[in-house]
Amino acid sequence: MTTYIIIGVAAVVVLFVIVYIKMSIDEKKGANSAEKQKIKDIVRQVVPGGESYTAAYGTREELTVGGGGRTVTTTTKYWYYAVAFRPGDLYLVPLSFEGREIGHSAPIHFGKENLGMVDAKKGYTVLFDKDRKEILTLYVAESNTKDDMYHPVNIQQKEEAEAFAQFAQSLMQDVNGANGITDIKAAKKEAKKNK
Repeated sequence: MTTYIIIGVAAVVVLFVIVYIKMSIDEKKGANSAEKQKIKDIVRQVVPGGESYTAAYGTREELTVGGGGRTVTTTTKYWYYAVAFRPGDLYLVPLSFEGREIGHSAPIHFGKENLGMVDAKKGYTVLFDKDRKEILTLYVAESNTKDDMYHPVNIQQKEEAEAFAQFAQSLMQDVNGANGITDIKAAKKEAKKNK
C-alpha cells in the first residue's frame, strides 16, 4: 500500500513539473512572440490611425448551460480580438486562426457615441449599448499561453493589460457620466425591468 502512495505522489510531482516547465516555456515564448507582433501589425493596418493606439490581445468567452431532466450540457464559445485603445476610443478587430496563420475581419468601433454603459472590473470589461443591453464582456489578460485549441496564442502583455485596465476605468467614467449612470447595478436592474 505504501508503495502505491509513493508512486502516486511521485506521478503527481512529475506531472506538476512537466506542466510548470511547459507554462514557463510558453510564457517566455510569449514575451516577444510573432503572435504579439502580428496583433500590433493588424491594429496598424486596419484601425484608422492605428499607430496611435495601444495594441493588445483580447478574448471573449460565453458559457451556455442547457439540457433538461438528468442531462445537463455546457457549451463555451470563444472569440478573439486585436484590441486597439486610446483615451475615449476602442476598436476590436475580430481574429481567426487557421493553423499558424492569424486572419482578421473589419474593426468594430466603440466610443461614447455608441455605448450606453461600461462596467470595468479587475480582469474584464463589460460593454453595453444605449438600451443598456450587454454587447460583450472583454478580457485583456496579462498572460496568454497555448493551453489547448481554445487558447491559440503565446502572448505575454503585462504592460498592455495594465494600460487597458486604466483605459477601461476611464472609459467607464466617460461613458457612464455622458449617459447619466451613477449606479451600474441600479441601471442593470432598470434595463431588465424595461425588457
